[in-house]
Amino acid sequence: MWEPANLIDSTPPPSADSPAGVIDVVLVTAPHCHFCGDAKSALADLAQRYPLRIREVDLAAPEGATLVRRFRVPFPPIVMIDGAFFGHGRISRRKLEATLAARASDGR
Repeated sequence: MWEPANLIDSTPPPSADSPAGVIDVVLVTAPHCHFCGDAKSALADLAQRYPLRIREVDLAAPEGATLVRRFRVPFPPIVMIDGAFFGHGRISRRKLEATLAARASDGR
């Protein structure tokens, strides 16, 4: 079972897929980004209700830069859910929660 204190993990993803039912979230952030803080806070709150594995990636890191180029994102944060682009910038908590609820009910 996950611990809220260890919620944000900046280590590289494991080579194997997530355990059944765990939702992988990648949060691409930048220093001094208040939208990034908002997204991080929303994810921390939602992790109390949904089985999330959240990994934070710096925008300047190779993985972060690749995601910016791939999705043509003008500013952070970037949120990816189970490898799919969810959104960037000001993240809608309502939309995020609805997406996580749907993923959790699908058993993913």
